[in-house]
Parts: sequence; structure tokens; C-alpha cells
Amino acid sequence: MAEACEPRHWIRLTYACNNRCLFCLDGGNELPDGMPPEGVPFGDLAADMGRARAAGLRRIVLSGGEPTLHPRFPDIVGEASRLGFTHVQVITNGRRFCYPGFLDRCLREGLREATFSMHGHTAALHDRLVGTPGAFVQSLTGLLNALRRPELIVSVDVVLNRLNIERLEEMLRFYIRLGVREFDLLQIIPFGRSWDTWGDLCCDLDEHAERFRAALELSRTVPGLHLWTNRLAARHLEGFESLIQAPEKIFDEIRGRGALFREFVERGTPLPCKGERCRFCFLEGYCADLDLLLARGSLEPDPPPPCLPGGDSSGAGFRREELKPDLEAWTRFYIARRYGVKGRGCGGCARTGRCAGAPIAAVRAEGFAILKPFSKGERG
Repeated sequence: MAEACEPRHWIRLTYACNNRCLFCLDGGNELPDGMPPEGVPFGDLAADMGRARAAGLRRIVLSGGEPTLHPRFPDIVGEASRLGFTHVQVITNGRRFCYPGFLDRCLREGLREATFSMHGHTAALHDRLVGTPGAFVQSLTGLLNALRRPELIVSVDVVLNRLNIERLEEMLRFYIRLGVREFDLLQIIPFGRSWDTWGDLCCDLDEHAERFRAALELSRTVPGLHLWTNRLAARHLEGFESLIQAPEKIFDEIRGRGALFREFVERGTPLPCKGERCRFCFLEGYCADLDLLLARGSLEPDPPPPCLPGGDSSGAGFRREELKPDLEAWTRFYIARRYGVKGRGCGGCARTGRCAGAPIAAVRAEGFAILKPFSKGERG
């Protein structure tokens, strides 16, 4: 499914939402200055989409808030299609799709994929997590309506947290029985409302490894099933390395926080999230290296692990003068030369303190088994 990694344009239509998820990334955020409560004006959205098409992008993801609450949502889908986007996707809680007429109009306008955010498989669990009584019934009805449309790609997002992780396999099997064959498992991250509820929802996957791995095993036993992971540390996927998120997805993370990173790079304004929450964040290593680059003026590529003979340690480093506000060149360098990961066995390696781990691309392709920990006193 190479098309899944094709660059796409993410566009936020609105901050409005009819759920109140306990882990919402936007929870507590004020509306941007000048933003109408109902969402971004249609003309602004059309101009944004036009620029993305001019840049050659063919896939677009409509997000929010809850994007279907935008009063002109079907028109936005139609405008994206008219501009030439070949794949129009929405990330949604699905509640408005419980109305068949609304879904039908969106399909006529060119909607090609709907990703439903379903965080439980019962009303009690889902409604608790989304903070809205009755949401599960509406979302499930919308999902079933969508699954009846053969022209529509349907997938499900699940935010992993302490309340649902032990029932993850059960959840996936429930939606598989309904006909869902694509899931994205997202690690809860310490932003927005989730940081306010972190003590209740924070999920250490190491503590739930047995149940988590049982859920991952479905990717091998259910024909046609596609599992994706999002923001999960690679070490949690040892034995399932093909499920490690493509490192290029870091670009989406940085673009989504573009204004904050620009302020940091251009003016030295500290990232507002820096501090206690960093150790829970998928971007911890990225931001730490960016700090080092700005402090030192340059960074060299990490050397290959000593247990991987023949590893490439050549190549130029990265200089602060090369840093641009969009961070594109820096991000490419980081992924290729500084993004190392370690497996479970690395903790007992005699050289672990001097090793940055194996390149993420090598582990995705060949597995953590390529790493051979050194015993105490062993040379390599």
C-alpha cells in the first residue's frame, strides 16, 4: 500500500466538535484570532487547497475539530475534487454520517475515504472516552452506513489509553466482524486535554505488552487486514517491525506544529510543550537534536552500532546555517542519520551507553534481530 505513504495535504476545517474526548489534542485551546466558531471561511479553504494542488499534491485529508460540522462540508469535498485531488479523505467521529442523505451527498461530491474515530466497542467505553452520552450509537450507525458503500474506503482510528488497551484485541475483532479491514492505532500524546487527564489515561505499553501483542497478531491471522501505528515508539513493535510507522510521517507532525517550530528556529521562542511532557512524546529525540544543533552550530551523523559491521558512517553533518524555517532539510537529515532505535536486548548490551541504536529504516526492513548485543568484556 505504497499510496498510504504518498504526501498528502492536511487541512483543518473547524475547531468545532460535538464530542468532548478526554484526550482531545485541541481541548482547552482558544479559537485562533478571527476564526468564526463555525469554521474557516470557504474561500480561505478553497485558496489553501488550490495552493496545495499547485504544489503537486493529489491527496487531501479534511480534519477538525469535527470537520463534518462545517456548514459547507459537502461543498468543500466537491471543491477538492474539482481542483483535481484524486483522493479526498475525512477524519471524523462519524456521527453526522448516521444520516444516510448526508453521506450520499458527500459521496456524490467526491469523498473517497472516511476514517472513523472509534475508541471503544461498547457504548459504556466509547461514550466515556469521548465524553458524550449517545455518541457511540450515532458513530456506529454512521460507520455501518459507510461500510455499505462499496465505493468508499472505510478505516478506524483508535487512540490507545489505559481504559481501552486491555480490550484492544476484543475491540478490533468487533469492528472486523462488521467489515472493517484497516485500523490506525494511535499512541496517546501529552497535548491538549489529554495532558489534563494524563494520570487517568497515560498508557505504558510495556505494562500491557501481552494484550497489546495479541491485538497486533491479528495483522497476521486475519486475511486482508491492515494495521498501522501512529506515534508509537518502535521498541513496542519488536517482532512486528513492519508495523513501525514510516519515519517520513515526522514531516506531518512538524507541519502540523509549523508556527511553533518557526518561532523556535527564527526567534528562539521555546516550544510551549517543552518540559515534563517531553519524555512521553514521539518527537522527544527530534526536538532534543534540534536543541543540540542550535546550541552547537552543527551535528554529525550518528555512527552505526558496533554490532552492525559495515554500517555507513560517511556523509556530511548538518550546520545551523542550513536550517530553514520549514525544517524540511533538517528533518530529512534527522531521519536518515540521527533517528536510531534500540530493541529489548540493547538494554543489557555492554556498549549501549555509547550506541545510538540502529537506523529506523534498517529496523523496519530487517527487524531488531539485526542487533547483536555485546556481553560484558566482549570486543566488537
